[in-house]
Amino acid sequence: MTVHDLIPLAIPAYGAGRGQALYFRLVRVGLRRTRALIADSEWTRNDLARLAGVSSERVHVVPLGVDERFRPGDAAARSHARQRLGLPERFGLFLSTRDLRKNLGVVLAAWPDVWRTCRLPLVVAGRSPREASRVYVDWFAHLDPGADDWLHVYGPVDERDKPDLYRAASVFVFPSRYEGFGLDPLEAMASGVPVIAARATSLPEVVGDAGRLLPPDDPAAWTDAVSAVAGDSAAATEMRERGLARAATFTWARTAERTFAVYRRAAA
Repeated sequence: MTVHDLIPLAIPAYGAGRGQALYFRLVRVGLRRTRALIADSEWTRNDLARLAGVSSERVHVVPLGVDERFRPGDAAARSHARQRLGLPERFGLFLSTRDLRKNLGVVLAAWPDVWRTCRLPLVVAGRSPREASRVYVDWFAHLDPGADDWLHVYGPVDERDKPDLYRAASVFVFPSRYEGFGLDPLEAMASGVPVIAARATSLPEVVGDAGRLLPPDDPAAWTDAVSAVAGDSAAATEMRERGLARAATFTWARTAERTFAVYRRAAA
């Protein structure tokens, strides 16, 4: 069994409802009967022990990989991407769903000061909140009217457009409070974008020292970090280079090889 995360066990709002309760009863039975488990991260392996009582000795950590579609483009490619998708000349990017754990609020709280400091707009892209949901949040309900100057909100992003959206950005922000792995910052790093992420759950395992890791609930820290990257081209270039080198170590070939090795041992 592969366990990507235990979010519904770690955050009760995600596990609410009879359907979820039944599903996780079945998952717990599976966890007890499974000979070997694969986790995407050390964080998930630890959560299996903490939340589900699974011995760490049975869990093998196999990180995910990044698709080869995500790679930097030259200046012409980035300009074409901005024109095709209707994006600003330079911008910070939040690309994710807008549910509770994604913590978009800290970025929205920080960005007015970012805008005053370096005139960098924010692009928020991803699925809108679902109606009557405990975990999907209307993050924009209490924004200052001046947000129209610095905020660009887009809807769902087609998978075919994600590489262009990443590579056109000046900086990628990912304040999520809980991730089983964190593909989004990995894809951004592979696209040559400086990454600023929360120092939370599995994200330090993915980002390492290639990006900036911040407390998830400190708007002032996010303001300072984004402004520093947006206002210092040398620092941004260094982060891009470190991110590309880091992302190159996460390949689907390695994921497949290590997954197969676990299957083979379990079958034997």
